[in-house]
Amino acid sequence: MNKLLIFDLDDTLFETKSISKKAVKPIFDTFEPLLLKTFGEEITQQIVPELWQFPFDVVAQKYKFSNALSSEFARLINGYDFKLNIKVFDDFEVIKNLKQDKTLVTTGFSKLQEAKIRDLGIKNYFSSIYIDDILDSNRIFKKGIFKNILLEKNINPELVYVIGDNPNSELKAGFELGLHTVQVSKLGQKQSNYSVYCISDYKELITILE
Repeated sequence: MNKLLIFDLDDTLFETKSISKKAVKPIFDTFEPLLLKTFGEEITQQIVPELWQFPFDVVAQKYKFSNALSSEFARLINGYDFKLNIKVFDDFEVIKNLKQDKTLVTTGFSKLQEAKIRDLGIKNYFSSIYIDDILDSNRIFKKGIFKNILLEKNINPELVYVIGDNPNSELKAGFELGLHTVQVSKLGQKQSNYSVYCISDYKELITILE
């Protein structure tokens, strides 16, 4: 039976920090005053850079954002017309040419993640795409999505490879489900205890899948 490859998106297929701050400046111009009102200048100066570096739900939990604050950020995201001007990592060509079944599972605000996928032009390279929307009241996280994929495809976990960068998200979920986990270390990350393999170039993935 053919192997199944489950890919993450952010910092796995492209560098998240390559999104220009100018591209989302209107969102932060509106949201930052709300942070200042809630947390003051010192804490806000800590929060804003972290919103660029880490997933929103992680930052919101760390600083205990109110539901109203999180909902306002979501409203700004969902009401914005994104023009991101981003591109995939140079070795994405390797992924395009892989013969295995490929699925994309990404976490974030649905509209923003959809904009990334659209602007990267990668939709047609995946047989299915799932978005783990952080505001979904019935959210099952990536682990739940992986479970559903296994059930839907009726596939042996030994044939499934989870490929991503985040030790506390897709790699942990895949590891706990007994799947092969491949950590993508494009930005010099140390290998996680949840990753069976660690690669910096997708050419290395070809060898793993042989």
